[in-house]
Amino acid sequence: MKLLVYMLNDDDPSKCSARKLIRFGMLERVNRIPYDTILLDPYSNTPLHKGDSSYNSITIVDCSWINASSIFSRVRVRTRRRLALLLAANPVNYAKLAKLSSVEALSAACYILGYEELAFRLLNKFKWGHTFMELNRDLLEEYKKADSIDDIARIEEEYFKIKSEYLL
Repeated sequence: MKLLVYMLNDDDPSKCSARKLIRFGMLERVNRIPYDTILLDPYSNTPLHKGDSSYNSITIVDCSWINASSIFSRVRVRTRRRLALLLAANPVNYAKLAKLSSVEALSAACYILGYEELAFRLLNKFKWGHTFMELNRDLLEEYKKADSIDDIARIEEEYFKIKSEYLL
C-alpha cells in the first residue's frame, strides 16, 4: 500500500507526525492528490471498510483542524472515506473522539484494510504510538471484520452511542 500526504504546513512542524513519517521514508509527499486514491476525508459520509482494499494508495491531507473543512471541500477525487470512530492517543488530542493525527489516521486505515504490520510500523515511530493501539485495538478489529458500511455504523453506535445515517 502506497501512503501519500498532501502537506499544507499550517501546524506546528515539531508536532507534525506526517513530517516524521516522510523523514523515515514511510510516507510520500505529493503536490497534487491523485484522482484514483482513497482520500481520508473526515467530512465524508462513507466510512473506510475492507471492501476498499483494492486501491493502491491512501492519501491524507496534513493540515490544521481549523482549516480542514475548507480544504476538503475543494479537493477532487473519486473516492473519499472517513475513518470509523476512534479515540486519539496523540499528546495534543488525547482521548478525543475522531481528532486523530496523521499517523493515527494512516495506521487505522492500514489496519482496517488488512495491513496490520504496516500499521504497527507507522506507530512505532512515536513514543505514544502503542497507546493508540491500546485505546482502539478492539474497535479496529471489529472495523476490520465488518462486512458492510451498515456493520460499521452499528459498531460505532454500540461503542459510542452515536446514531449514523447508515443504520438500518
